[in-house]
Amino acid sequence: MIRVVKVGGSLLDLPDLADRLSTWLAGQSPAHNVLLAGGGPLVEQVRAWNRQCSVDETAAHWMCVDLLTVTAHLLHAWLPDIPLVEDDRLLCQRVGDPGATIFGPAPWMRHAEPGLPGTWLPTSWETTSDSIAGRLAVALRADDFVLLKSDLPKRRAGRELSALAAVGYIDPILALMAPELPATRLVNLRSTPPRQARVPRPGESASR
Repeated sequence: MIRVVKVGGSLLDLPDLADRLSTWLAGQSPAHNVLLAGGGPLVEQVRAWNRQCSVDETAAHWMCVDLLTVTAHLLHAWLPDIPLVEDDRLLCQRVGDPGATIFGPAPWMRHAEPGLPGTWLPTSWETTSDSIAGRLAVALRADDFVLLKSDLPKRRAGRELSALAAVGYIDPILALMAPELPATRLVNLRSTPPRQARVPRPGESASR
């Protein structure tokens, strides 16, 4: 079983993130956990440069993708027992065994992702680490996809990916990817204990 876990950039300021994440992982069903860290405040700085018109959108996109390598190394510094890899071929070898891997996606995004079937990731602000993690889950044929975030959406907003994109909880490209994604969960890792919500599959009633 393969589980892709996006560790939201909004969680990077948690002083006990390593403990919270380790505890959460230990409570999950057996799987190889592939962790992809969001960009957090590093990406927000690039957004600010883009708003000031000093950096165009495509250049900003690739800066942000490269910054996911920085946050992957940060996550590895906090969780040194989990190997960090940036080679998608090595990742594919590792996911067949139990354990966990932190993945730095920049080389994969440049060289492999554009040629994969399915929903392509545009080089714009519509693509964030949410849809990069989703695209990785599809590419790995993962069984479980989890977005670890700092909150859960209000129930009245709806839990379908299209509704979550409409209120800015996820990016719009991840919503387009909905039919391709494995079972998807949202987890508020800031809450004690972590609160969870399941994302309905396309066409499934949210009340189920």
